[in-house]
Amino acid sequence: MFIIGVIVALGILVVVHEAGHFLAARSFGVAVEKFSIGFGPKLAGYKYKGTHFIISLIPLGGYVKMSGDEPRDDGQFGKNDFYGKNWWQRSIIVIAGPLANLVLGFMLYSLSFGVGYTVEDHLPVVGYVSDSLEHILQPHDRIVSVNNREIEYWSDLPQSSKEDEINEITIIRDESQIRINTRDITPSSWYTEIMPLVPPAVGTIAPGMPAYRAGLQEGDVITAVNGEKVDNWYEMRELIAGHPDDQVELTVLREDEIRSLIVPLESGILSDSEQKMIGITQKHSVSYFQRHGLLESIKFGAWSSANFVIVNCYALYRLIVKPADVKNQLGGPVMIVMLSQQTARMGWGPVFAFMAAISLILMLVNLLPIPALDGGHILFSLIEGVRGKPIPFTVQIFIQQIGMIILIGLMVFIFYNDISRLLGRNLALRNSQQNIETIETP
Repeated sequence: MFIIGVIVALGILVVVHEAGHFLAARSFGVAVEKFSIGFGPKLAGYKYKGTHFIISLIPLGGYVKMSGDEPRDDGQFGKNDFYGKNWWQRSIIVIAGPLANLVLGFMLYSLSFGVGYTVEDHLPVVGYVSDSLEHILQPHDRIVSVNNREIEYWSDLPQSSKEDEINEITIIRDESQIRINTRDITPSSWYTEIMPLVPPAVGTIAPGMPAYRAGLQEGDVITAVNGEKVDNWYEMRELIAGHPDDQVELTVLREDEIRSLIVPLESGILSDSEQKMIGITQKHSVSYFQRHGLLESIKFGAWSSANFVIVNCYALYRLIVKPADVKNQLGGPVMIVMLSQQTARMGWGPVFAFMAAISLILMLVNLLPIPALDGGHILFSLIEGVRGKPIPFTVQIFIQQIGMIILIGLMVFIFYNDISRLLGRNLALRNSQQNIETIETP
């Protein structure tokens, strides 16, 4: 049932994408012969107003077949043909699909904020203080209030602090209550210079990343890095990020058993630094449910959509600059299913946000200037607009065939990547059963 749910969700994204093409084509008078969800043999369908709407066997996308949508040497097209339209009309028809995914992504992000989601947070107990502020706060200080506002969660701290003003902070240290007045702590200090107390426990694990491939599991407590004992998240992170080799040995406590795991290290795709990462998040100590009103949901939905597009455009640029990272960053249907399983446990808000992200990824991928994708068709149309005449159709067909070969090769590579990650994790989980030391408890 879960797999069926994933297929239905992806089907919705495909329907919206193809509906963008369909509606734009109809608006310019282009006849649409087929509207297919999926590829391959037809499973079911019906005909309506000249268009055959069908569901096909392979649920990995879809397509809209328009009249006269393949270039010909004679250039003879009718008024209802795709290539019978001006270059700018064809560009609009093609870009309407990705644009529909952009609109859907924004709507789904907004819906996720309106439906609500669980926010994971930390208790307001200090775990790390920068050297510049250690004269004010110390590790294990518990923040009671800031400017007379009671503090329940760590996220309350920046919201309660003032910029360029005296902040009155009440703390408990060694069972004594202390009141501090300071200008040195600002809202941003709680993000950059003061961190919450976080044990070295694993929260979520990014599928396909080194920790996933090595067999780490949610709830594992990392007790040592290369034999060096760690007591909190920050010590563990520093030892991993600054490690000079390509792999690290982690000592892990899992269900009263000590395990030793060898974990490969990677540099972050979005970072210019050589800091290493393994692909895990902190395990949060508390959580609460949050829902936003209509206007706030729309605002946050727009911000989330814009931020997602900008970050992923930069990630694509980084992949071009660092092509060696392509293998570790690409994922396909198997990766989507694994991520969906993690998201489904979090509630409807995160599910809608995950669907929004997939919709926006579908938009970005289709806009890549690969001849077989929407971006390739748009590029051909723009070149025609600049030249004043179309690229020779024989050249277009040749380039599109090359693009199709590239796409098929990429799909095969992505499937191979997904399966190898899955098999690698299963092997790592079996191997982690070896060299286990059981901790006896009284």
